[in-house]
Amino acid sequence: MSDVSAVGASGQAAGGPVPRRGGRLRTVAALVWPTLRSTRIPPLLAAGLVGVAIVIPPTVTESILPPDDHITLLRLVMACVGLGVTFALDDPAKPIAETLPVPAWLGALVRGVAVAVVGGACWAAALAVTRSGPETASLPYADLTREAAAVAAVAFLASAVGWRRSPRGIGSPLAAPTLLLGMTVVALLPASVGLLVGIGDGWNAAHDRWTYLLAAALLATVGVLTVRR
Repeated sequence: MSDVSAVGASGQAAGGPVPRRGGRLRTVAALVWPTLRSTRIPPLLAAGLVGVAIVIPPTVTESILPPDDHITLLRLVMACVGLGVTFALDDPAKPIAETLPVPAWLGALVRGVAVAVVGGACWAAALAVTRSGPETASLPYADLTREAAAVAAVAFLASAVGWRRSPRGIGSPLAAPTLLLGMTVVALLPASVGLLVGIGDGWNAAHDRWTYLLAAALLATVGVLTVRR
């Protein structure tokens, strides 16, 4: 009989230690809390608070604004929260994290959940302030929330690309300017393909485009985070 141990399809020697599912789950669970603690929530929280502050003056002064003006203010909130999201995947420990026995996308998922909770809370607060005005009850809040989700998804995608391209894992210096450039391009789109439309005949078509943008950003993010380097 050969003295060389047989090697299975997994590449491990027969009779050697085989990782168990329970062991992998414990490893994953042990990484969740440190990942949450290292997630850069303060920039997102600060940006979200700035966004909420934007919609407060009309309520405090009891000013009556046209619906499109309220929509513009809420879109500024989206931009603020989006900028905060671009910091989501900043991780100076990336060189170490890449050696851990867990996929990179798992840490990104944990950070994404944390960012979604904080960003969603900021957006909900902005909506609550806006809805306190008597003339804002009929605003299309569901469609505006779809816009906010799309902006956040694009921001997270930019953060993922920046994280991938940065050896040190700090992607926000690339992600934040990219998001600002993207928002500038969106603002300059012609009316026929525009996204930042007011309430009117083009509203439904524009929000179909917002839905496509949201789906494309999510799919692209999955691709960026799961592709092997």
